[in-house]
Amino acid sequence: MNANDWFAVSLSFRVAIVATLVFLPFCVLAGVWLGRTRRAARGLVQGVLMTPLVLPPVVAGLLLMRLFQWTGLPIAFTWIGAVFAAGVVAAPLWIRTVRASVESIDPRLSIAAESLGASRWRRFRTITLPLSWKGVVGGGVLFAARALGEFGAVMVVAGNTPGRTQTIPMAIYSKLQSPEPGAIWPLTLVSLMIALVAILVGEWLARGTAGRRRVQPA
Repeated sequence: MNANDWFAVSLSFRVAIVATLVFLPFCVLAGVWLGRTRRAARGLVQGVLMTPLVLPPVVAGLLLMRLFQWTGLPIAFTWIGAVFAAGVVAAPLWIRTVRASVESIDPRLSIAAESLGASRWRRFRTITLPLSWKGVVGGGVLFAARALGEFGAVMVVAGNTPGRTQTIPMAIYSKLQSPEPGAIWPLTLVSLMIALVAILVGEWLARGTAGRRRVQPA
């Protein structure tokens, strides 16, 4: 691996970590709201939030570029642009995981706390968050792994400049055109290890959530 490869690895982790921190409040609050609300608008809001899951990443990137142009934000073709592109594409995974975790909590706990005078914030802080933390963490791991591996949207928004905006997927794509047949394998192995760790952590946390669902009182 050369200097550009190591830069791609470090930039990918930087993008994933910053995107996780930036999108944490939104994804958690959106997941909690979807898991608790019974309002008629729930289906529409959920459909809008899940759109990046089925939208081609290149299209998502083009829409973000249009948004940046409309708002005048000078973050296109920068690593900050990569943060938002990767985060938008990965956010539905985190939201769905948090929503499922919140839905597994016995609603009678919140009802009992409300009857005793607990505010909505206190119920969230003392009941919802402690009982759904595995979903929050597991969703965050999946989010970070997805953000780290995003290609299409990041390519459109941030470009593919070695040593500046090139992440692991774009470095692998560039190496496909290299005359050295083995040039792609170091970065490919890094990607495989990251994916394996994310899957193992996600499965472990999912088992914990399922176990809690089974032991809820009747």
